[in-house]
Amino acid sequence: MGTKTAVSFANIFMAEIETNLILQNNTKPRVWKRYIDDVFSLWDCNRNEVERFIEEANTFHPTIKFTAEISENEITFLDTVVFKGERFIKESILDIKTHYKPTETFQYTHFTSCHPPGVKRGFIKGEAIRLLRTNSSKTTFEECLANFKRRLEARGYPKEYIESSLSEVTFDSRQSALKPQKLETAERILPFVTTYHPAVKKLKQIVMENWRFIENQPMLKTIFKNPPIISYKRGKSLKDMLIRAKL
Repeated sequence: MGTKTAVSFANIFMAEIETNLILQNNTKPRVWKRYIDDVFSLWDCNRNEVERFIEEANTFHPTIKFTAEISENEITFLDTVVFKGERFIKESILDIKTHYKPTETFQYTHFTSCHPPGVKRGFIKGEAIRLLRTNSSKTTFEECLANFKRRLEARGYPKEYIESSLSEVTFDSRQSALKPQKLETAERILPFVTTYHPAVKKLKQIVMENWRFIENQPMLKTIFKNPPIISYKRGKSLKDMLIRAKL
């Protein structure tokens, strides 16, 4: 969206637009939630009134135009589908499930790709947590997780590797996954920055085994109080080697 502040300015601008739009309109939504330029809303009126609201919204500002998908059963919002499931009949509670765009190809990082093991395990667990958060039903979560496992196997990941990476993600832990994560103030630790190479698999272990040489030096001991964290930087790709840098 351009500069770093563009999103903030867009949010401030749209907040002003939508606040005045809703206040000045006789037909008001029961729920109106917006994420940048995507809006999720719930209405307790007929379809014609909703369409009339959208028409008025499109004349409210010359540069802002609204498009809408209206449904009585389910609607897509961001990466979820909000729908009326079994709970809606009994408790009037809407359910959600994961939504994939039609153009999604699921080209995950291949298992043989030259990436640190932590990156591969990290993205597997991260995607599983996303599925956990975007599926309110255990049935849809397990269905999405099963599909995710099959796609990983198609990208060369062994079954044992997949299962061990997903062992901590279960539907019983969904409530804790939905809670905001508290950011703890971490102590500043010096990073050991290097390029990853698969031939050096136990770099952390090598550093720790030789850390005593730092601790035995009085001056270095005061500077490096804690062992460093291993931080991998991006190495040169084939593209970097073949394409000249821009002037």
